[in-house]
Amino acid sequence: MAEALRLFVGATRDMEPQRGIIGRAIAKLPVRVSIEIRRTPKDRATLDTIFERIANCDRVYFLLGRDITAPLGNEWDIARELDRPILALRANLPLTPAAREFLHFTGAKWRPFYNDEELARIVSLDVIDILLHPTNRYGLTPGEMERLLDYRRRLTPERGAKGEPGGTEGGGVLLDDLRREPLEGQLVQNTD
Repeated sequence: MAEALRLFVGATRDMEPQRGIIGRAIAKLPVRVSIEIRRTPKDRATLDTIFERIANCDRVYFLLGRDITAPLGNEWDIARELDRPILALRANLPLTPAAREFLHFTGAKWRPFYNDEELARIVSLDVIDILLHPTNRYGLTPGEMERLLDYRRRLTPERGAKGEPGGTEGGGVLLDDLRREPLEGQLVQNTD
């Protein structure tokens, strides 16, 4: 029987709108599977409630903005205690001293995102990889798998991303196949 994919999104207050970005990105996936997105309720952020929401999630996303705000620290601790798979994402914004301290405290590699579109792309690619689990935990049909693979190809940035130098603009080595005259010596050539 197909399982539901359970995701938890923890976010600082200034990243509240990005929760919606994640929801819309997941809704655009070209499959119809059961996906549940959880969060800590705004009015009842007890440790038991957080524990209950994170306990059986397949992925925990953390979104850090300029400053660390409650209950993100508690969510982080519980997710680590429960050994849940975490994808730590941080907006490319100047951080407060408390946020810098939190980053240092976690010891995690926080992946930066530069805008909402990039956040949506990162999370979409991650969810696609989870859905394409080798044992097909989520009950995808072969057609759905193919659509996800195609969608992943469209989301994956081309080599030589926009704004980055490509070709000889970024430096490189050009291969010399010896069609030019040598700088010293004499060119030996077959004249058949």
